[in-house]
Amino acid sequence: MNSFRQLLVLTATATLLFASCKTGTPKKDTPMQGELPPIAERLTAYAPTTIQADLSILSSREKRLVAKLIEAGKLADEIFWKQSAPDVALSTPDAKQVLEYVLINYGPYDRIYEGHRFTGTGAEKKPDVAGYYPQDMTKKEFEDYVAANPAMKDALEGQYTVVVRDGAGFKAVPFNQAYPESEQIAAKLEEAALLADNASLRRYLQLRAKAIRTDDYYASDMAWMDIRDNNVDVVIGPIENYEDALFNYKTAYECAVVVKDPEGTKELQMFTKHIDAFEHALPVDKKFIRATAGSGNILEVVNIVYFGGDFQKGVKTIAASLPNDPRVTQAKGGKKQMYRNMMEAKFEKILRPIAERILEPSLLPFLDRKAFTSFVTLHEVSHTLGRGFVFGNDSLSVRRALKDRYSAIEECKADVLGLYNNTVLLAEKAMTEEQLKRAIVTYVAGLYRSLRFGAEEAHGRANLIQLNFLSEQGVITTDKDGRIGIDLAGFMDALGKLVTQVLTLQANGDYAAAGVLLEKYGVMNPSIEAMVAKLADVPRDLDTKYVY
Repeated sequence: MNSFRQLLVLTATATLLFASCKTGTPKKDTPMQGELPPIAERLTAYAPTTIQADLSILSSREKRLVAKLIEAGKLADEIFWKQSAPDVALSTPDAKQVLEYVLINYGPYDRIYEGHRFTGTGAEKKPDVAGYYPQDMTKKEFEDYVAANPAMKDALEGQYTVVVRDGAGFKAVPFNQAYPESEQIAAKLEEAALLADNASLRRYLQLRAKAIRTDDYYASDMAWMDIRDNNVDVVIGPIENYEDALFNYKTAYECAVVVKDPEGTKELQMFTKHIDAFEHALPVDKKFIRATAGSGNILEVVNIVYFGGDFQKGVKTIAASLPNDPRVTQAKGGKKQMYRNMMEAKFEKILRPIAERILEPSLLPFLDRKAFTSFVTLHEVSHTLGRGFVFGNDSLSVRRALKDRYSAIEECKADVLGLYNNTVLLAEKAMTEEQLKRAIVTYVAGLYRSLRFGAEEAHGRANLIQLNFLSEQGVITTDKDGRIGIDLAGFMDALGKLVTQVLTLQANGDYAAAGVLLEKYGVMNPSIEAMVAKLADVPRDLDTKYVY
């Protein structure tokens, strides 16, 4: 347990004042109605799961390397606590249930129930500013100050700065200054580099250490894409923007230490030769289509040894498509890592029970574990498809143009393209009609799995868009027994319409159009609400512990 978590334990157990769990009425787009359930009940939403990777393929030096990377990851985890929960102080002696739930959510705000506080005193909901901006700062106040001080715009809006008050104004403090742990992480990575016999991995670790000291990640991201023939890999640093709910500007620290699954990776290499075909087949105005999606896309199946920070909070990810820097993906593509041991745990503990509960019986034979892992792979591949920069303005990224609406729209894009790309595989005889049916059925069941992360979370809103749109198109229906039916014959045509809409608004950097899509389709309705209610006793996700 790291020192920050130890502090939480001591705080929780030393105080005799019991802080009751916060309850209230969720908004109408919350999956659950009425008062929020007590902590003991909420804990059942996370299935206790031990995650362990087979390290037998590693040499003794590689095992020492893994241990050193985990040390660095635990420091990254401490930084994430500061970014996620600056007001985490607790006042409760219930150090088993409440603290366990705090550790799942990385703070006193429930990530499933719209960020409602469940323990301690402070804001009733998780502040949009997280730990990146002054707690009392408003969006308008920040925007007005940036407009009046354009020379400070890049620093204040930068991905790797914390904004603090400076007299009557603001100033930006670089992460490497705001977080003392950053120097310790860099030192650990340099120590790990000494244990790396693989030259490309060693170079990456050295450059990553430099990046964490300088907040300049381009060179290390490029080096990460050059790693070859390695058994061990690590993702570490400030990467995703989800915690900054105000603007999506700031990044959150995270760490994933992984080991390769050679057999699984080999099975997925067939996707590599299709990536440019996926790009060229996008159902969008041809002027938006790039000549190449990047020549260096790497597909890997790996097993998780350790998750920390943004990887570990709340819902656990089952795959990643990185780097996020469009300059890197344009030059070298992306690295798509599928987390096999995490995927298998979620399929068995969550997706299969959901499908059995909500699908028409005739569809259940099409539910397929391989279709699930293939969809996850194609979802990650699809993050590099479409435009990274707004059409006609190569200095404006789609991420920056769509601001707070970007994450939900991007996750929607990756989902719908992840399934739509099967039409390309089918045309090239890389899959069969039977496999396509399995892909569609498993995808629909998977939407309900992801939706239960929370209706306001980026992935949750993305899934609402898909369910509402496809229901409107008539390819997802509900029978008299309340079970889901799927029009397998018309499904892909309907899906293609949504693909076109999402890709077009991204290519145009159309913030307003993104808002219209989210307003119309990214909302809970009674039909979806009733279906989700049937799944109340199915775990929403995993409460993971790592054995290494």
